[in-house]
Amino acid sequence: MTTNQSDVESAVPHSNEPYTRILELERRINDLQQQMLRDAVELERLRARANDNERAAGILRALADNIPDWVFVKDRDHRYCFVNQSYAASLRREPDDILGKNDIELGFPEYNVKGDPERGIRGFWADDRQVMESGEPLVIPRDIATLNGEEHIFFTSKLPLKDAQGGIWGVLVLCHDVTEQNAASEAKRRSIEHEALIAAQQAAIRELSTPLIPVADGVVVMPIIGTVESTRALQIMETLLTGITQYRAHTALLDITGVKIIDTQIAAALVRAAQSARLLGTDVILTGISPEVAQTLVHIGADLSALKTHSSLQRGIAYALQRQR
Repeated sequence: MTTNQSDVESAVPHSNEPYTRILELERRINDLQQQMLRDAVELERLRARANDNERAAGILRALADNIPDWVFVKDRDHRYCFVNQSYAASLRREPDDILGKNDIELGFPEYNVKGDPERGIRGFWADDRQVMESGEPLVIPRDIATLNGEEHIFFTSKLPLKDAQGGIWGVLVLCHDVTEQNAASEAKRRSIEHEALIAAQQAAIRELSTPLIPVADGVVVMPIIGTVESTRALQIMETLLTGITQYRAHTALLDITGVKIIDTQIAAALVRAAQSARLLGTDVILTGISPEVAQTLVHIGADLSALKTHSSLQRGIAYALQRQR
C-alpha cells in the first residue's frame, strides 16, 4: 500500500513550531522588560517632580506663613482653599478651620461680603467675580473690612488662578493692612490744616493789629498796639513801606498810644522804620507818646532824632495836614 506524502506531513507535527513559539515568548518578554524599564524611568521622573513640587509647596507655605499680610485662595464658589497663618490668626482660628468655608460663614458682615450700594461698598464677592470672569488682576487701594468689630483698611490685590487648560478656577488674594498708616496720614493732614489755620489767623491778627490807614492825600497812619517783638517789627516795616508806595504818601504817622511797654528793641524798630521811609522820601511822625513812655525813652537813651514827635495822634494829623496845605 502506498502512503501519500501529504498525509505524512499532516500527521507529523512540524519540527520548527516549538522553536518559533519560544522565540515569540522571548520577544514578548523582552518587550515587557523594556516597557518596565521605561515605566521605572517615568516613575522616577514623576517621583522627583513630586518631590520638587512638595519642596516648592513647602517654600511657598513657609513664605506665606511668615509674612504679616493676609494671603488666601478662594474657588469659584467663594470657599477658601488656602489661608496663611496671619489671616487665620486675625480671625482667631486655625487654618484648617477656615478651609471649605465662605466669608459669610466666617462671620464677616453681609455688607462687606455682598456689598451695600447705599454705603458705596462693592463687596468681596463682586470683586472676586470680576477677577474670575475677566481673567485680569484687580488692585483695590482702599478695601474696607470689619474685623472682630473693628473697621480695617487694606491695600488688596486679587489675581486669577488658572488650570492646565487655561480655565480660571479661583482667585489669589493678598491684603496689606494700612489702617495705622491711613490714621497717621489723616492725623498729619489734620495737623497741617490746623497749623495752616493758625498761621492764617495769626496773619489776620497781625494785619488787624498793624493796619495802615490813609487819612488824607499823601498821609497815612499806622496805629501800633500791644507788644512789638522781632517778627512783628519786620511786619510793621513791610506794611509801612508797602503802604507808602501804594498811597504815594509823603507823611506817615506811627501812633504808639496802644504800646504800654517800650524798650530798646521797640525803639530800634521805630528808628529803622523811619530810616527806611525816608529813603522813599517820606517823613515819619511818632505820635501818642505818654509821659511814662517819654521817660522810658530817655532812660534807655533811645535816639529818635530821625523822627518828629507829637503827644497825640490828633496833633500829629493836624501837623501833617498843615504841612500839606
